[in-house]
Amino acid sequence: MKIRTEMVGNNSQEDLSLQQELLEKIKKLLPNSKVEAIGATAVPMVGRPEVDLMVISENITGDSDILIQNRYKPGPVIDGISFLKMMVSGVEVAVQVIPAGHKMIDMHRNIIALLQRDGGLREKYEEFKRTLSILSREEYKRKKSEWIDKNIKPLL
Repeated sequence: MKIRTEMVGNNSQEDLSLQQELLEKIKKLLPNSKVEAIGATAVPMVGRPEVDLMVISENITGDSDILIQNRYKPGPVIDGISFLKMMVSGVEVAVQVIPAGHKMIDMHRNIIALLQRDGGLREKYEEFKRTLSILSREEYKRKKSEWIDKNIKPLL
């Protein structure tokens, strides 16, 4: 069995265009929910080929079901957050359907805002992320989470 490894690089214009296109599509699918970009493409900064979106919802199950009907594959529900994914032209699209008022909403927003305004921190984080290329997805996510816990969360 081949282990999939991660490749970290600059966001392409195609990734940013895809993010905008998907934001608009999901807003139309879920007109009663708020949809925002999160993750590396929201900053923007280097990352793996991925678009991360957050849906702030009053109806987690209903919104998740609509996304599933539109080719998103369901993942786990953790701490009330429904995780879904799909692939678009080799780019992983990850959607978190989050209950309104959940603590992770502000966490996502605050991390993005901090990285957008602090170029030095963003550069350090990008440098670190580049060292994660060729790791397995699980190792990549674990190390990235540890770095965020140590270097970003204390600043929030």
